[in-house]
Amino acid sequence: MELRKLVQELISISVIHRYRITKAASGAGLYFGQPMILEYVKDHEGCTQKELATAMHISPASIAVTIKRIEKAGLITRTPDETDSRKNHLCVTEKGLDSLKEFRKICDATDEDMFRGFSSEERETLHNLLVRLHSNLDSEKLTCEEIHNVLNKEAFDND
Repeated sequence: MELRKLVQELISISVIHRYRITKAASGAGLYFGQPMILEYVKDHEGCTQKELATAMHISPASIAVTIKRIEKAGLITRTPDETDSRKNHLCVTEKGLDSLKEFRKICDATDEDMFRGFSSEERETLHNLLVRLHSNLDSEKLTCEEIHNVLNKEAFDND
């Protein structure tokens, strides 16, 4: 098989998956990128915006805009720090938790659709092949932060 066709198929799968996940976010009342933020805040209850920005590898200014939008939608709350008025502590609201649950349900269904008809051995083989592709392609050994920055720049620039 021609390599270009294989690469095009991988790209096509990625685009379709991204479309379905974006649609899932929308169906749960979220914008692309927001589920990651809500997940982090849920798992790090009371974190500050600065901690969140660091964890997401984005600027504090970008996270401030996104947090304002998420707060306006009623998905998180910001509570001022008792000793430092420059800090806000973040918590996910019940509405935010419900949105995350709906988002996760749709994502899980998407994943199930994607691997319908695959045996666990086939999934394992595919995983091993993808790990090899990743290793072959990542000769520069990009850090998770470098990859994260490139992949998420677009997600947060739209907020």
